[in-house]
Amino acid sequence: MGIFQRGETVVMSLEIKDSAGTYVDPASTPTLKLTDPGGSVVINDLAMTKDAVGKYHYDYTPGDSAGLGGYTVRYKAVDGPRTTKLRDSFVVDQD
Repeated sequence: MGIFQRGETVVMSLEIKDSAGTYVDPASTPTLKLTDPGGSVVINDLAMTKDAVGKYHYDYTPGDSAGLGGYTVRYKAVDGPRTTKLRDSFVVDQD
């Protein structure tokens, strides 16, 4: 995703498409889990904001006391019996 400094907004986004490449919505709103460099959960199972069919985002702004280093983002979308999980990451670096 990239390298950010404290106070900058990290836009975490997710796009969902079917096998034909068409944007689709799952049965329930996708959620995300954010873990800091020390392994502590910062955000757990938060529903993402829908921008359009199959497109979702969440904005996170690391505060002044946010840990420096790599953050892990885990996305989850559930559609009936099918659960899809994706992983992403970003770094919060020194000002």
